[in-house]
Amino acid sequence: MRILFLSSLFSVLLALTAHAAEVQGRVLAVLPDLRSLEVELTQSGDGELVAGATQTFRVGAGDLAIGYQGRLIKGNVAYYGKRWHLEQVFPLDGQGAKAAADVNQQLHQTTASMSRRKFVKQGDYIPNFAMIDQHGDFVQARQLQGKPFVLNFIFTRCTVPTMCPASSTRMSTLQDAAREAGLDDLQFVTITFDPAFDSPGILKQYAEGYGMEPENFHLLTGEPSVVDDLLRQFGILTMDEDGTINHTMATLLVDANGRVAYRKEGATWTPQEFLQAAKKL
Repeated sequence: MRILFLSSLFSVLLALTAHAAEVQGRVLAVLPDLRSLEVELTQSGDGELVAGATQTFRVGAGDLAIGYQGRLIKGNVAYYGKRWHLEQVFPLDGQGAKAAADVNQQLHQTTASMSRRKFVKQGDYIPNFAMIDQHGDFVQARQLQGKPFVLNFIFTRCTVPTMCPASSTRMSTLQDAAREAGLDDLQFVTITFDPAFDSPGILKQYAEGYGMEPENFHLLTGEPSVVDDLLRQFGILTMDEDGTINHTMATLLVDANGRVAYRKEGATWTPQEFLQAAKKL
């Protein structure tokens, strides 16, 4: 029921932000009692909000939990319910932000020179890349080296039960099974291919809805150009159609050296097969 509620919530938020304008600003205060952030605006795409002014915005539970105190952020603003709301909130600065930009520039150059038929297969090493996790932190794939991890791609608004919802349920089940099996080093990485909607705060709520433990589960989002490069690198195909995203699926087990030890195409993988593959590393 909770997963169905989250899916409905995301659909409502999408409708509310369909015509929202983007603003940027620095978070001056986190106001838990008001479920709001106080932001000093530095740029505004909305005529009623002026750069240099301070504005209080109602935010989602995930964004409030992250807080972004003192950080520069961007987001979409909309006015409804007699208050300003800030949605699809992304950090623009913070530890690792500059290094992330450099890493992704190199990723883009490498991807641009790739053959359309080439992508990361079993036995190949994955490229380094940098994204933002569900805690609002900049992270690089290289930071996971030394520990194996299971990687998949989803988008939170997916409503096809056998696709992203099923994959996320299996990832959560696999996390529990790995803990019970004593595979304490095994990490989990989920990358969204809908970064226009899937902000860190949305991913934080999504993870909680599926019972994903945050200690070793990294849900990642970022600039659309970075996501596009990663889809090409990993051979995931997407197409916007009828208000949703049609897509292929692949799940990968990456060893501690960054090499793909096991890759399963499609949506029918099982936690047990990945658990057995991880035990062999």
